Order: sequence, then C-alpha cells, then structure tokens
Amino acid sequence: MRASLPFMNSLVFFEASARLRSFTKAAEELYITQSAVSKKIKLLEESLGFELFIREPRRLILTPAGKEFYIETKSVLSQMSDSINRIRRDADPDMVTITCTQAVSHFWLFPRITRFNLQHPDIAINIYSSNDLDENTCAQFDLGILNGPISKSEKWDSYLNNHLLFRERIYPICHRDYPIDRLLMPEEIVNEKLIHLDPSAWRWPTWVNWFASFGIEFNIPRNAQLFNQVTLALEASRQGMGVSLGWDFMTEEMLRRNEMKRVSNMFYEPDMADFLVYRKSKELSLAAKTFRDWLLTDIAENA
Repeated sequence: MRASLPFMNSLVFFEASARLRSFTKAAEELYITQSAVSKKIKLLEESLGFELFIREPRRLILTPAGKEFYIETKSVLSQMSDSINRIRRDADPDMVTITCTQAVSHFWLFPRITRFNLQHPDIAINIYSSNDLDENTCAQFDLGILNGPISKSEKWDSYLNNHLLFRERIYPICHRDYPIDRLLMPEEIVNEKLIHLDPSAWRWPTWVNWFASFGIEFNIPRNAQLFNQVTLALEASRQGMGVSLGWDFMTEEMLRRNEMKRVSNMFYEPDMADFLVYRKSKELSLAAKTFRDWLLTDIAENA
C-alpha cells in the first residue's frame, strides 16, 4: 500500500492549488513559499505518471486527469478530517455526540439539554444536525435520533439499540392572534390560508397527507406559499402569515408560552416515530449512558 501511494503529504498542496487555481495563493494559505508548492506538485505528477495542471502565466488549469484526481482528493481529505474529529470526540470521556434532524434539535432537544446541563454541568452534549439521516449516519455518533416507521425499528435491532422517544402527531396551528376564534373541522380548514411544505424538498407529511387522513382529497394550489423546511413554515405561521402543520414535538413550547394556538383538535398520526439509537457493537461511554438514562427518564416523567 505504501509503495502504491507515495507522496501522500502532497495531496494537501494539490488540493489547495486546484481549489485556488494558483501556486502562489496556495502557498499563502499554507504559509510556505510558492516554489515549495510548485516542487511538491511536480514531484506528485512524476509519482502519479500524469500531469495535473496546464500552467499558464496567470492561472492554473486542471487537466482532465487533474479534475478527476481533484474530486478523489477532496473526498479522501474530507473523510480523513471526519475520522480525526470522530476519534477526538471518542477520546474525550466527558463529551457526548448526538445527531438528529434540524427540527428535532431546535424544537425538542435543546430545551432538554438545557435541563440536563443544570444537573450535569461537566458533560458536554454536542449536536450535529442533518435532515439526511439513516442508520449508518447515526452509527458514527455516540447517539442518534432517527425517524422512521414504527415497524422498521425491529430491523434496526441487528446492530442498533433503539428506544422510542415520541410518535408523530400533527395538528394545524397558527399565531394566537390569527383571526380564527374557534376550533375548526378539517373540511373548514381547506378554505383557510395554508402555509405549505414543498413536497419536492420535504419527505415528511404535507397538507395533502393531513387532509387525506380525514378522507379529503386536496391538491396544493399553484399559487401556494411554499417552504422547503418545517422550521420556516412554522416561523411563517408564528408571524401570522397563515395556518401551518405543527408536529407535537415542535410546538409544545410554543403552545405552553401561548405564542401559538391549535386550529383544530383533529390530528394526523402517521405510523412514524423518533427513536434514540446507538451501536450495539460499541459500549457507550459513562457520559453517554448518563445522558441516555436521563433523557429516557425525563420523557417518562413528562409523558
């Protein structure tokens, strides 16, 4: 392996030169001389057996082979950086990493971490939010909060422990001063000004699904107000712009503070839930176990 991959340290110089299209700018970024960068790239090209750049007086141009090699180099360096960060996180006994969607982190997890930190100030909880989560992604962190069908959780048992956190329950919601003075039935809500989640950018339920659960056929109007994130749709509703869908776990604090109100007591409950997951193949650190146990107890006590 070592013989087939010589001059690995030159990849950093190549990545900077390719990204900046200049040996001079790469040298400034890396705090070395321009001639040193140029020599590193020349040695790399000789080692690889093909040219990476067409050298023009004022800029560098990647050759076809250079373009392909640049894509691979970025991927390798990114993976190495991620691995180093993960190893550093794992090496800290008082640090817990958890991944979840942006909505779960913002509306559900933050308030609980605040309460947890009051009792355990020495444990740091680091959140990495992403709306593109799966079992493999969650397995890269101490803990994950993974959304999926109730029945699917059985499949995770092969390599992920899982604990049910909350089921999805979706109500229509609006600002407390929005001109709706009584609870409405689904057929009445159709005529209200609705704030929509863009179905092309949102893979969870929309108004189409909500109305369908009550036997109402509904199509999103062409002139509908669309948002690609539920956080944006909720904020639009909080600003008094209309009626949006509100997931229970997202809106509990807004309702408690009387910032928002439910438009109806009718709700849609798909066969979906959020689970706390973590690898079976690796024992949790004491800090991660402490947070896991606290979180599950907190949920049980506030159910």
